[in-house]
Amino acid sequence: MPVQGGNPLKNAHVNACDRAGVANFTVHDWRHHWASHCVMAGIDLLTIMRLGGWKSLRMVQRYAALDTTHMKAAVLKLS
Repeated sequence: MPVQGGNPLKNAHVNACDRAGVANFTVHDWRHHWASHCVMAGIDLLTIMRLGGWKSLRMVQRYAALDTTHMKAAVLKLS
């Protein structure tokens, strides 16, 4: 059911998740998703920090979680 009033971004997100049948995914989760994909694409943390509006590299590191496939590929580059 479409959400009325409030934050337009949040409303669009809720409506899109409802239409796609996605549960338990918040607007906040997009920041984690975006930061992680930036790191996996090779974008440096300082650039991600500035683009994402974080005030410290520590926060970028908290948001940018890497999946094990990406970590394995990074280790294989050493051989």
